[in-house]
Amino acid sequence: MSSESVDPGVPVADFETVDREAWLALAEAGLGGRTVDSLATTTEDGIRIPVVYGPDEASTAGDPAGWPGSGTFTRGRRSSGHVVDGWDVRALVVEEGIAASNAVVLDELLRGSTSVLLDPMAIGIRSLHDLDGVLDGVHLEMTAVAVVPGPRSVEVAGWLLDLWERRGVPVADRRGDLGLDPIGVYARHGGSTAPTTTCLDTATLAVVDRARDLAGVRPITVDTTPYTDAGTSDARELAAGLATGVAYLRALTDHGLTLSEALGSLAFTLTADADQFLTMARFRAGRLLWARVAETSGAEPEDRAPRQHALTSAVMLTRWDPWVNMLRSTVAAFAAGTGGADSVTVRPFDSALGRPDEFGRRTARNLQLVLLEESGLAKVIDPAGGSWYVEDLTQRLAVEAWDRFRGIEAGGGMATALASGRLAEEAEACWTERVGRLADLSESVTGVSEFPNIDEVLLERQPSPALPTGPLPLRRRSEPFETLRDAVVACNPVPTILLVTLGPEAQHATRSTFARNFFGVAGIRA
Repeated sequence: MSSESVDPGVPVADFETVDREAWLALAEAGLGGRTVDSLATTTEDGIRIPVVYGPDEASTAGDPAGWPGSGTFTRGRRSSGHVVDGWDVRALVVEEGIAASNAVVLDELLRGSTSVLLDPMAIGIRSLHDLDGVLDGVHLEMTAVAVVPGPRSVEVAGWLLDLWERRGVPVADRRGDLGLDPIGVYARHGGSTAPTTTCLDTATLAVVDRARDLAGVRPITVDTTPYTDAGTSDARELAAGLATGVAYLRALTDHGLTLSEALGSLAFTLTADADQFLTMARFRAGRLLWARVAETSGAEPEDRAPRQHALTSAVMLTRWDPWVNMLRSTVAAFAAGTGGADSVTVRPFDSALGRPDEFGRRTARNLQLVLLEESGLAKVIDPAGGSWYVEDLTQRLAVEAWDRFRGIEAGGGMATALASGRLAEEAEACWTERVGRLADLSESVTGVSEFPNIDEVLLERQPSPALPTGPLPLRRRSEPFETLRDAVVACNPVPTILLVTLGPEAQHATRSTFARNFFGVAGIRA
């Protein structure tokens, strides 16, 4: 390589212009008769992703996303991005028991987490006294507290409001998400009655009224993770979030809240997974879409940007070779943070095995701290801005989601779509297609369906609570393979395959390695 420096005074016009057709000819010369277009891929929502993007391919040509903190808010809710204080590192607390969960809360806040996300069902919170115990020693005037939506959300939300009052936390310092999400709770947990078009019952609205003057508190959560957990696509997740948000917006304004108050009462929880660019586009498109809803509702520009929380996907986590989950979670957290999420919760790598241990919690927390403090990701405002790929993917995803949202609205709204079974059927159809891709390895799960560790000993963890039995069940990608391997490992003795190879290793290494991995998926040694 030459050590000569490039003269910055040389105008770009002095460089030879390369014609795109000439570039394509050179590229296709090495493809053995195939075209560059043949390498394009398509998402679950039918969005075509070319191999190379340019200004001519981007759907955003002549339609810039604007500045961060304004316009459609595609580029971020705040003009400064995360530069000032980074995104909120929100720790998930699922430890069983009041004292044990309190120890986890204090440890998380001491070691770098900036807020906590409490799962009352997993912890076993049954009273104000229990909640007080879980948050014992926590400076609530300095710490935001969020609650996972669940069947007892109204009670827990009321207890949190009571606890702030009991401890004398100044009104201006009360911060958190109360987790009231009756539509999402029914989707995940089911119930004796499905939500009606009014969505929010009297008890829920009473909690909303109590939180009305608390600027830092968002009583209503729009949680879209039940839909992706059940296997639905990215556009369908966003559409479900839009339809749910609109249903709550109507209920809140009908109750007497101003449009500004109603919009300020909502917080969105979206899925972050290991598809880096789709996750970035998901959060960007989510802001664009909600800003559009707010605008058409007559909201002022300062009220249009949604507050977004990212929760890493449960679908992508594996029981076998769970160490790879750390890589998946790192990509997901990176994409959520750079995609503009206000807060990020990373599920510990061992979550699919049961309740995570201290090491699982520590790695979940520290990977975010590395991204923020060592990699300095928050120092760049909207790093994806201007990328033809991400901008185009954001726009196309938004268009697909908007069309599906309109379909839900035309069918009677989110409550009707959920109660009728339509959303469950769509999730089932998406999952069936994914199972086909997993079966033929056009989609793989590293460490499970590809490159399995035949010598692995499955980690042991304390059991998690029973999975919810709502209309939208959790479907992990690795589960079909893990069920097979569990059955094989339970055999005594574990079966083996005799693999006979002929000739030097160089002649058969590729095929023999494939065979070992093929049988290893089921836990069979070859």
